[in-house]
Amino acid sequence: MSGRLAAAVVLLLVGTVADVGSTYLAISTGEFVEGSPVGRTFITWLGPLRGMLVTKALGMVVIGIPVAVAGGSRRLVAAVMCAGVGAISLLAAGRNLLLVAGFLG
Repeated sequence: MSGRLAAAVVLLLVGTVADVGSTYLAISTGEFVEGSPVGRTFITWLGPLRGMLVTKALGMVVIGIPVAVAGGSRRLVAAVMCAGVGAISLLAAGRNLLLVAGFLG
C-alpha cells in the first residue's frame, strides 16, 4: 500500500468515526438534522449507523467513477475515494459539533 493510499484510508477511518460519534451526540441532544436527502433516506430505512455507512459507500462510488473514467489507476481511484469521503465526513462531524454547541440551527 502506498503512502498516499494509507493516509487516505486513515483519513477515511478518522472521518467516519468522527462523523458517527458526533452524529450520535447530536441525536442525543436533539440537535441533529441530516443535511443530505440521500443520507436521510438511508438513515430512515436502515438506522443511523448502517444508514451512514451505506451513504459513505455510495459517496465513494460517486467520487471514484469520474476518476476511474478519466483513466486513474486503481490505487489513485481508491485514494481519492477514501480521502474524499474522509474529508466530507470530517466536515459533517464539524457541522454536528457546531449544532450541538448552538452555533448553527
